[in-house]
Amino acid sequence: MKSQAPVGLILVAIALITAVPLADPLRGPLIALADSIRSYGTDGSAGRNGRNGRNGEAGRPRTIRADGTPQEVYLVGTQGRDGEDGEHGDRPYCRAQPRNVEYDLQAADGGNGGDGGNGGNGGNGGDATIYYTDPANLRLTYVDARGGEPGRGGRGGLGAEGCECDDHGWRVQICNDGQCEEERYICRDGDDGRYGRHGRDGSVGEPGQIQLINQLEPLAPDASTQTQTLETFLQQSVSLSKNLWETRTGAAAQLAGGSIVADTYQYYLGRVVGQAQVTWAAPQSQAAFLAMSPTVALQDSGDIQFQFPDTLWVEGRQDRTDAVATYTITGIVRADDATRLALGNMSGQGNDLTVAVVDLAAESDYLDTQFELIYRTANGDPRDDRRLRYRTRYDGEIPADLITRDNNRFSLALGKLPINTRYFRAGTYVQAELRITRSLGTHSATQTLNWQRQL
Repeated sequence: MKSQAPVGLILVAIALITAVPLADPLRGPLIALADSIRSYGTDGSAGRNGRNGRNGEAGRPRTIRADGTPQEVYLVGTQGRDGEDGEHGDRPYCRAQPRNVEYDLQAADGGNGGDGGNGGNGGNGGDATIYYTDPANLRLTYVDARGGEPGRGGRGGLGAEGCECDDHGWRVQICNDGQCEEERYICRDGDDGRYGRHGRDGSVGEPGQIQLINQLEPLAPDASTQTQTLETFLQQSVSLSKNLWETRTGAAAQLAGGSIVADTYQYYLGRVVGQAQVTWAAPQSQAAFLAMSPTVALQDSGDIQFQFPDTLWVEGRQDRTDAVATYTITGIVRADDATRLALGNMSGQGNDLTVAVVDLAAESDYLDTQFELIYRTANGDPRDDRRLRYRTRYDGEIPADLITRDNNRFSLALGKLPINTRYFRAGTYVQAELRITRSLGTHSATQTLNWQRQL
C-alpha cells in the first residue's frame, strides 16, 4: 500500500539532504529521476510577421526627338516600400508553481518574435526611344533612367522571456509496504522566445534602356508573323515586315554627360519586308482544308518560313520571286487519317492464304504504304495448354509484289511468303503482328494490327 510521509518529516529530510554537499544530485540509493514531466502556465503567443514592402513602379517609357535643343528627361523608378517590423512575442502566463508534486515541471515558454517583412525592390528605370539625325544632338540630351532605391527590411520582433520556476528541485519520500525511498523532481524554466528574423532589404531597380533610331520618321510596328486561314492565303498574298536591331554597349557615352542608363542599348539597323502566299497543286479538292490556318514568319535575313498545323501532313515546295515567297501544296492529308486502318477478311489456305486491310479514311491514293509482318505459330491448342509457346516463322517486310490494292482495300498474299506451307494449314494456331507505315514526304506514322486465331 502506497502512503505519503507527513509534510513535516519531508521538510526535515530535505533540509538534512541539502545541508550535505552532493557531487551528483542524481546519485544515491534513495534518489530516483522521475519519468514524467508536466507543464504549467500558458506559453506566450508568437508575434505576427511583418508584411513585405511593395515594389516600386517602373519609370514611364518616353519617346524623344533629339533635334538639337538641350533637354533633360527623367525616367527614374520609384522607391520600394519598407517592410513592416515583426511584432514582439507575447509574454507567457506564469501561474503559481505547484508544490511538492510527484512529477517534474516545465514552466511556460515565451512567445517568439515575428519576422520582419522584406523590403520592396526599387522600380526599374523607364526606357527611352530616341529619334535623331545628327549624333551630336544626342549629346545635348540628358537622360536619368536610374532604378528606384530599395525599401529596407523590417526589424524582427523580440522574443518574450519564459517563466521561471520558484523551486528548481525538491524531494518527496514515497513509502510502499513499509519501505520508503526518496524521489527527486525538478522544474525547468521556460525558454525565452526566439527573436524574429530581420527582413531582407530590397534590390535597387535596374536602369532603363535606350533605343537609338537614326531618323525622325516614326517606325512602323512589326508585323513579322501572320496566321491566316488557307482560304486567305490562296486568295491574296499576306504582307510581313520586321524592324532590325543590333545590341551595342556604351549607351551613356552617346548622351549628355552624367546620363544614367543601362550600358547596353538597341541600335536600329533598318527594316525588312516580304509577302507570303500559298498555291494549291494537291490532287484533292481544297474545299475540305480551307479553314486550316498556316503561319508565316519573316526572318532577319528576309527569308519567310511557312508552318502548317500539326494536325495535317502537308508536302510541297517553296519558291521566291523578289519579295514574294510562294508555297505550293502538292500533297495533304489529315494526320489522324493516315492511321485509320482495319483488318478485313482472311481467305484461302496454304499458299493461297490472303489477308485484307481496309483504309477507312480513303487516303491511300495520296500516301505511301509499307507492310511488315511477324508471323508466329504454336503446336497444340492454347486453350488446353496455357504455357504453350509460339515460334516465329517470319519477321520482315512484305514484298511489294505480294501486295495488291483496289481503291482503299489492300490484299496481302501471306501464303506466298517464304514460310513452310504446313504453318498455313487449317487448324494451326497463329499469332500475327502487322506493322503498317504510312508516309507523305517527310511525314510518317506506324499503325500495328494484331490478331490471334486458329486457321
